[in-house]
Amino acid sequence: MKEKKKFVIFAHSGAYDKLYQIITLAITAASMGRETYIFLFFWALKRFVDEEFDVTKLTAEYGEEGERLSKRMQEINPISLKEILHDVRTIGNLKVYACTGAVKLMELEEPVVRSKVDDILGLTTLLEIADGAETQLFI
Repeated sequence: MKEKKKFVIFAHSGAYDKLYQIITLAITAASMGRETYIFLFFWALKRFVDEEFDVTKLTAEYGEEGERLSKRMQEINPISLKEILHDVRTIGNLKVYACTGAVKLMELEEPVVRSKVDDILGLTTLLEIADGAETQLFI
């Protein structure tokens, strides 16, 4: 039996445009049948725990261009990232894990984090899961 291809994203940034990329890449890979993992660290973890996926205000550094892009993203895809992520996770081949150290560093409450992710894991375990992945991205 052929082993499923693995697609792994190490998610660090909490900027909306990067979160958008993290989620859209993950749901696309999962929808294509790949074993997909999002590993959450720092600001990406905080945004996932707070469920702040749909903040359409892009970082201030993009100014008017960011505002235009934000509006355009809403026009093209009015379905929220939270909804899409939830729907794809029910398929079963998209897992979201929080890093133990990042949970502590960001001073997040472990029970709250556990309610938003599949598990909280240490770096050793995350790297074991990522081992042999065809695609590994750091965003």
